[in-house]
Amino acid sequence: MAFEVRHVCAGTAARTMAQAIIHPIDTVKTRLQVTAPALKLQRWQQRIKDNPLDLYVANRRVVHTRNWLIRGPKDVYRGLTGAVLGTIPTAMLYFTTYEWCKTRLEARGAPSAITHLVSASAGAVMSAFIRVPTDTIKHRVQAYMETDVFLGARHILASEGVRGLYQGLVPTLMRDVPEIAIQFALYEKLRKVVESRRGLAKLHTWEHLVLGGFSGACAATATMPLDFAKTTIQCGSSQPVRQVLKAAVQQHGPAGLFRGMTPRVCQTAIMSAMFFTLFEFWKAQLKPHHHRGTRDRLLEPKIWHKRRTHVWKRQFVQQ
Repeated sequence: MAFEVRHVCAGTAARTMAQAIIHPIDTVKTRLQVTAPALKLQRWQQRIKDNPLDLYVANRRVVHTRNWLIRGPKDVYRGLTGAVLGTIPTAMLYFTTYEWCKTRLEARGAPSAITHLVSASAGAVMSAFIRVPTDTIKHRVQAYMETDVFLGARHILASEGVRGLYQGLVPTLMRDVPEIAIQFALYEKLRKVVESRRGLAKLHTWEHLVLGGFSGACAATATMPLDFAKTTIQCGSSQPVRQVLKAAVQQHGPAGLFRGMTPRVCQTAIMSAMFFTLFEFWKAQLKPHHHRGTRDRLLEPKIWHKRRTHVWKRQFVQQ
């Protein structure tokens, strides 16, 4: 299997598996961001307020938080089918575009940082045209607006047409491109600072995990208002981005723009760490058997001891 094809397949598999695992966090984030919830979602929101999750140690309450699993684990996996079916072609187009741009920019002698940033941004823009329709359906199922992914797709097409599936395209692009730029720039800056202070040529893998997760969390926080607008529009709002943000500030103050921030920051940080591990796993599995070395057969040591940075640059996929 060609080098680029192997990376595309490994990236697609890693992204799909990671998305399936963090889907419950995405469900919670979506439900917190919906401004005009369906009756069933209103009941869910009220129940998690009335039934907090408490943890006592030595008769002292050390945890007091909302019980997101109030309706059981199955409930937070609503829309998983749409998420998986949408992630596969989206990730494949993203990584194909990424590798295509990267190869051509490297051939022209472009700096490494510019190459990865432009390639990742191009991949995000191209894949958005597949991702947005599936995201719209998924969010509506998560928010109890639709009962099933396939029935939801039929209902949206019948009532709103193809245009209804592409609600949220503009805020998606407005969010993804700066998010990638912030995450990449911050990661590169932190990596250089740590390397210079410690006098190292390259960092350990666990350090890349920490820096990548931190930069991803910061990028997610910075683009939170746009993510809120995207979810709101995809869940039925007919207002433009500016009006959605203005209404949120009027109703809830500036904090209204950051609804769902905690699960989204957690989602982005976990996704970054999981993608790295799964990408290495699938890349080793797809390597021809006669090209595999001892380190490939001992996958876990390879993942946790291999030192490299370019996998982080490749993983800047929209969250």
